[in-house]
Amino acid sequence: MGTICIYMNKAKLTLILLICCSDIFAYSIFSDTLVVPFEHKRSAIFHKSTLKALDSVVVILNSNPEITLSIEGYAYVEEGSDTICKYLSLNRALFVRDCMIGRGIDSNRISYIKAMGQWTPAKKGKYKINNDVHSRVELLLLYPPPPPVVIISDVDEDGIEDRKDGCPDKYGHSDNSGCPVKDALLIPFDNSQSYIASRVFPVLDKLLHELKQNPNYTIALSSHASKNEGIKSVTDRLSKERSDIICRYLVSKNFSSVRIDSIINHGSSRPLNAQKNPQDISENASVEIFVKKNIPQ
Repeated sequence: MGTICIYMNKAKLTLILLICCSDIFAYSIFSDTLVVPFEHKRSAIFHKSTLKALDSVVVILNSNPEITLSIEGYAYVEEGSDTICKYLSLNRALFVRDCMIGRGIDSNRISYIKAMGQWTPAKKGKYKINNDVHSRVELLLLYPPPPPVVIISDVDEDGIEDRKDGCPDKYGHSDNSGCPVKDALLIPFDNSQSYIASRVFPVLDKLLHELKQNPNYTIALSSHASKNEGIKSVTDRLSKERSDIICRYLVSKNFSSVRIDSIINHGSSRPLNAQKNPQDISENASVEIFVKKNIPQ
């Protein structure tokens, strides 16, 4: 059975899978290295767990044709003379190479094979965990460099690239060329509430007076909620409740519902700004009222 261990160093977090078979361990570092252990003075492996570890490398290589592989063979100092250890480490590396090729990996994907010769505990390997595995092969996965980071300038943070934004310094939406909608009367609501605050009634009454003076004027409502007011179902509900209560108040003041052209409840899906600070966030808890000054025929 495999055991998952996590080793932390200053450079990165490395995930290591220890595959146990009798007294043999295969250390699989998925980020870049697989250590394949060999028995003393042996240059072939027969343990199923170790072969499965090699299969995991094949899966990674098959996932990206640009990943290459290097193979380094090691021998323990007690396995023989310098010459014997050199050939033993080479044979181990070649054995693993043949295993890779036999599993369908193109030999051109193997960047190099090295016989590292003798290994003594006094030496420090590239990975501290390898010090306990003297007779081994290390497979180093060489990943291609990441693609260059494309920096897109978006000053107003509305998700529209500045060079395509009709108003690069003002938050807007793509269906309005990246510009804010003009001439909206903003009716604010308290956070997570849908009642009309007392400070809002004078604003609505002033609007009603203008509408009554101009019977050809109609209105459209666009209702919003901030992203901080809850999940989608909550913000959708708040948005609808806010537009509903505004309509009910206007109708209660003898404003004909026929003069309400449209009501769109956006929830939190169409923010009025980038919501970078508390004031911007609270501004999204609102209803926009647009007055359409229709010219009589």
